Amino acid sequence: MAFFVFLSLHCSSSKSLSDTEKAKLDPPLFHLFAGEQVDKSLVNETLRPDGIKEYAVIVRSEDPEEIQALGIAVSSVFGDVIVVHATIEELRKIASLPTVRALQAGSKKTIQRTQ
Repeated sequence: MAFFVFLSLHCSSSKSLSDTEKAKLDPPLFHLFAGEQVDKSLVNETLRPDGIKEYAVIVRSEDPEEIQALGIAVSSVFGDVIVVHATIEELRKIASLPTVRALQAGSKKTIQRTQ
């Protein structure tokens, strides 16, 4: 019985994205939302102090205040480019905003210096 309660709670908390929201995701984020393995070089994943995974994501929107109103910290803004570090659930909320046009996974890049 406890298993079924857990299963029903888990399913209700993991709302699936609408087709409009899915269309806003780049391929790495699309696969991440689907629960699939994503090449670690394609996403910038870190752990919050509480152990929850968060992802660096570039959001295309003219309204960073709308994202901040959700309680999500905005790292930087340049025109319509907004950088956030957010959990999957926070990214679901961002994707649901009508002013958001696209979400792109931030990737880890290193600069190779030559001498």
